[in-house]
Amino acid sequence: MSRIITQSLEGNIMHAFSLANEFVKVCPEDIWGMKFGGWPVWQQIFHPFASVDFFLRGVNEHAELPLFEDGVAEFKKSPLEPPARLLIKEYMEKTQERVQKYIAGLDDTALAAKHEGLSSRFGRDMTQAAALSLIAAHVMYHLGACDAALREQGRPGVF
Repeated sequence: MSRIITQSLEGNIMHAFSLANEFVKVCPEDIWGMKFGGWPVWQQIFHPFASVDFFLRGVNEHAELPLFEDGVAEFKKSPLEPPARLLIKEYMEKTQERVQKYIAGLDDTALAAKHEGLSSRFGRDMTQAAALSLIAAHVMYHLGACDAALREQGRPGVF
């Protein structure tokens, strides 16, 4: 049972997660609640972690209970006040644990298998490998917006 490719995908995801964790650690409070790219910076970092459920759950599995009211994770609305950084950090840690458990159950052969839940939500065949790749790419995309917010305010980014 080979895990060479699985471990490579896991490495990409863990790298993205580590950069996101670093961002949460270094982001100043004045930037944390600032809108950038149309949404508060904290929401830009929260969104891809909240979206992990979308990428991993099965066809008939219910979405996990959200941390905020409906629409916040999907960029449909934003709370008036930014949440405490610790709340987001704890949510990110739980999400990272979930992803690691999911990956632990895969090997290279399983990566080519159809991911039924994601396929049903995308309306086309998606593999387990695609689900993992999308998680890493989604975190990196939103982290780029967060990093840009830091740099535009004269702060060093996390990249």
